[in-house]
Amino acid sequence: MDPVSYPRTTSYLRRLPAGLLSHPQCESKASIYREALRSLPRPLEVDSLDPLLADYVRDPLPMSSWVPEVVNTALYLTMADQVFKEDDAFLAWVSDFSQRVFDAPMYRLLMAVASPERLANGGQRRWANFHTGVDYEITVGAEGTRSRFEFPLYLYDSLALRATLKAIEAAYRASGAKNARAELLAITPTSADFRILWYPERTGT
Repeated sequence: MDPVSYPRTTSYLRRLPAGLLSHPQCESKASIYREALRSLPRPLEVDSLDPLLADYVRDPLPMSSWVPEVVNTALYLTMADQVFKEDDAFLAWVSDFSQRVFDAPMYRLLMAVASPERLANGGQRRWANFHTGVDYEITVGAEGTRSRFEFPLYLYDSLALRATLKAIEAAYRASGAKNARAELLAITPTSADFRILWYPERTGT
């Protein structure tokens, strides 16, 4: 892939020990990238992509299938590079389409009986339903949560983590915390610390 056209994607793949074949123990549900592809303002152009990534776009796996997490992350970064160009525009889109996913009838019924506290207490289980190979520690407090992801070397970069937090933020907003805010506090090659403030307007933060 051309590093000028795909700066985020190629930078991410260069850091990995085996490129797109790195960390096969880490997987995510195909529904994550398929919902993103479906929500793009225009289809991805595949001829300039790595052939492996192009195959996942041309012939998407069933929603319940498992996809290598590295492939999922690279696909999201490809969307950022090709469609949005700017990080802020990409993150705003992730936030918007994640909110629309939770507004869909299937999720709306679940969220109608949810609360931020209940969502947080089941956070590790829900994460495990969609991801393997990444440890998710979560501490629930009075105003929100403090959490840590631990993962193999360079599985995620900063933009991919911020996009993930936008999706988590959307879930808390759908559960009743309308102004919930996710903040990335620290990142290393193998971990990320973050917090969720459920009601930042109450704490003035």
